[in-house]
Amino acid sequence: MRKFRFGGILRKYTVPYVFIQPATGQEYDEYGDAIPAKPNRQIRKGNFQPVDAKLQLAEGGEYTDKDRALYTTGTHKNGDLIEYQGEQYTVDSEQDRDYMDVNKYIVKKRVANDPVQ
Repeated sequence: MRKFRFGGILRKYTVPYVFIQPATGQEYDEYGDAIPAKPNRQIRKGNFQPVDAKLQLAEGGEYTDKDRALYTTGTHKNGDLIEYQGEQYTVDSEQDRDYMDVNKYIVKKRVANDPVQ
């Protein structure tokens, strides 16, 4: 099957965002107290669009106007944490697009009381 190549078009409109990977491992100070590991922050590029009204209505209020659709040539998994323009988002759904080189993800905005440092 031939793939559609939209990566070149997308590249013109991409903006940087931060992909935050949870830290693995743990260090200890001289007293044996655990030092929390810092998460790994990677700069990636993608295009953020508002979630369309049809999807907001179809999902019965699961998505709001604060959530976004992310188009990127990279890959993410459900639950991945993303930071864009100072706001944190969680990848909520991924759509299978094996017929093209661009992936679409719905990302939900995290609440202000639950940020990840």
